[in-house]
Amino acid sequence: MKKFQDLKSRFFASSILVLLFVAIIFFADLLFMRFIVTLVVCFIASLAALEMIQFAQKKQIVIDKNLLIGAVILEIIAFFIYSQYPELKILPILVFFIFMVFLFLSNFKKIENSFLRISTTAFSFLYIAIPLGMFIPILYIDVFEMQDGRFWVFYLIFVTKLTDIGAYFGGKFFGKKKLASKISPKKTIFGAISGLVFALAGSLTFLIFSKHNMFDFNLFEAIFLGLLLGVFAQIGDLSESLLKRDVKVKDSSKIPSFGGVLDFLDSIIFNIPIIYLFLIG
Repeated sequence: MKKFQDLKSRFFASSILVLLFVAIIFFADLLFMRFIVTLVVCFIASLAALEMIQFAQKKQIVIDKNLLIGAVILEIIAFFIYSQYPELKILPILVFFIFMVFLFLSNFKKIENSFLRISTTAFSFLYIAIPLGMFIPILYIDVFEMQDGRFWVFYLIFVTKLTDIGAYFGGKFFGKKKLASKISPKKTIFGAISGLVFALAGSLTFLIFSKHNMFDFNLFEAIFLGLLLGVFAQIGDLSESLLKRDVKVKDSSKIPSFGGVLDFLDSIIFNIPIIYLFLIG
């Protein structure tokens, strides 16, 4: 009963966040909302960075909080500027380069464990800032004279969350054979297959919008992207579970009824770059 109540509370909290996020995205094309969206993404990324810092502390690795969070915010702002001015596509790369220079400089006087600090900080930056930064050009893909990026964001969220739902219920009611028992004991092979089926179904649903010239999509792309997102959503989920398992924490945050920002982002973190690369490719 307690587990059911916990699941119910998490589902409610997650649903509220998704609905709020969808509302923000719906109005994201308004000029002033572009800055608000960027601020929201920066805020989410900052919280995720703090959780990564806490993970590192569990392994006795000290990360420079100001450097990491500052670099993450600057990277997201760089992606926003690039989304509005495509000729400045080098800006996110430049921010990353400057961040790495400062990261090494900050360790010149602290040689012991510098390899661990530098690699962990760089990984935290790449894991958070790059995917969340790419989210903004996806949303504003119309700036590239293509199509309304809001549909792609809704597609990304819809298919990813359907994967989560399919994997959870498929594994809970039908699955017995474990998928990765050492990382996430509750995940099953049947659940993974169920997640893929749900992802494919969700992707194919968006063909309806394509028929009304609202979404540039064909059958092959719907199948290909649906399966790809279904696979990488589950890899992202397992990857975050791997990190938590290593540092021996259950949730990435202690917020009641909400696992944490990284828990919320885990399944979408690898899917954002997939959509981004698909659109610019």
